Amino acid sequence: MTDYLILLLIPCLVALSVTPLLRQTAIKNQTLDYPSERKIHKNALPRLGGIAIAISFFFSIGVGYPFLNLGQYNKADPLVGLCIGAAIIALVGIWDDVRGLNAPKKSIGQLAAVLAAIPFGFVIRELNIPFVGIVDVGNVLGTLLAVFWVVGIINTINFIDGLDGLAGMVTIGILTALFAISYFTDQIQMVLACIVLAGAVIGFLRYNFHPAKIFMGDCGAMFIGFIMAMIAIKVLFQNPDITASSVVPVLIFGLPIINTVWAILRRLKRGVSPFSPDLGHIHNRLLNLGLTQRTVVLILFSANLLSIASGLAIVFLKSEKITLVLCASMLVIGLAMVIVINRISPQQDVFKYKDNAEATSKTDRILL
Repeated sequence: MTDYLILLLIPCLVALSVTPLLRQTAIKNQTLDYPSERKIHKNALPRLGGIAIAISFFFSIGVGYPFLNLGQYNKADPLVGLCIGAAIIALVGIWDDVRGLNAPKKSIGQLAAVLAAIPFGFVIRELNIPFVGIVDVGNVLGTLLAVFWVVGIINTINFIDGLDGLAGMVTIGILTALFAISYFTDQIQMVLACIVLAGAVIGFLRYNFHPAKIFMGDCGAMFIGFIMAMIAIKVLFQNPDITASSVVPVLIFGLPIINTVWAILRRLKRGVSPFSPDLGHIHNRLLNLGLTQRTVVLILFSANLLSIASGLAIVFLKSEKITLVLCASMLVIGLAMVIVINRISPQQDVFKYKDNAEATSKTDRILL
């Protein structure tokens, strides 16, 4: 366990060192996220934080791979495939943060990253359905399911990245669960991936908590979402020791999934694209009640932990009755949360919130 603590500390220190440098680079080159009526922040802020997370991750994987003697695996090494796909998605994210990409081009980049990793064993060939058992879906459908899952999770993390520190905190909770499962089922490569990504995010959060000094941008959100989704394929969907594996991933990624499904349904109902930005996310609605950003992050992080705890209980207790009770309970809680928030805090195009300054234009000051 000491080895794992060291591998957690390394990316954390790298992120702590690299993030300020990237922040200054972003400011110098005007790679900034400017305020608008569709965004929460009211000052122009650097958005290259995702690069710091990616650098910390790849550097620490390079250190941890020989450190844990992981080179004993065959040529279809899943960690290698994970890094190849992660490198592609990081490049797509950097391009989007610097130059801007529309939704179709971004989706093509996400698809390319997934397809690059699939030959290394990231396919969902079986679904373990509660009260039904294991269902073989085959290679073709399994590949399509893997693509749908990874692209979906990438975008759920992107959607939840709407408040200072929120995506990072949600990520830490999910990675903790994935680490626990991979550790107790002896999937050492995925253990390493969980540890170094968590360390990188922890180091970055030092500069991303409210009031944030830098954003992770699309590079960070997509990079994190891709890696966690890929880890989940190995740790959850392909793990014969996991009871009700088709339910557990939904619970562990519960909060981002609920937020994304709600966003898609809400936008389709209004007759707009599912990718159209709005101020209707769960965190937006809570802010609209007059809560501070830190309070909203704490509330949603707690809700995220509740959903994750339910998933872990299903994994380790291995009881169909407990699975049924927890799934029903979380479904009721999730629906109730959406309905209550939707009623007490209607969506607004522009809203005021408690702890932000007056809106500024592109020529106004940068929050230093």
